[in-house]
Amino acid sequence: MKILIAYYSRRGHTEKLAEIIAKELKSRGHTVIIDRIRAVREPSKWVLLAKQIYTYPLIALALYNSSFRRWWLQHYPQVEADIQPLAYPDVSEFDLVCIGGPKWAEISYPVARYLKQVKGMQNKKVGAFATFGGPPLEVFELELINKPVSDRVQRLGGTVVATLGLSSAYHELYILPLMRIASRIVFRRPLESFTIDSEYGKEKIKGFCDRLAQ
Repeated sequence: MKILIAYYSRRGHTEKLAEIIAKELKSRGHTVIIDRIRAVREPSKWVLLAKQIYTYPLIALALYNSSFRRWWLQHYPQVEADIQPLAYPDVSEFDLVCIGGPKWAEISYPVARYLKQVKGMQNKKVGAFATFGGPPLEVFELELINKPVSDRVQRLGGTVVATLGLSSAYHELYILPLMRIASRIVFRRPLESFTIDSEYGKEKIKGFCDRLAQ
């Protein structure tokens, strides 16, 4: 297949994951092209916090109430950010498209803009991948990024056929100790057990690429 990997990376963690996915897919004989999504302006972490902190109580409610969560993921106010011109603004020529970015509560702002601007997604198979600070918590880390991305891809006429989420073991807002505690409590494993370089990460990347090739 001819595969496009479009990704945004703020601190390099998603970039590393994109490169590993590209290497794995190339090893299987596919042609892989990378298009990095670049923000016109990278805001400070405090600006990012200011733009979304008012939603945190609602996200907390969504974690505990599945009915509200379903509504929230359909209607939450997704912030976007201007992005630089894409190398491939139309993806019609590709057999498969992979889209990745860090999780910022939900979709990172440049990726959200990409999902509004990109053309040629009709009937396209899509793989969605993300990095986040904590362990792979089913709702807080995985569903809150995978569901919004899948919904937006579907609106463009495509279908998400595989998802992947791995920990960066990093957070700009100094809450990593809480995430380490959550990993120990929920999974009884250290946070590093779920990073890109871990055995868990390698297995998940392989499985992601397997699903893309089906």
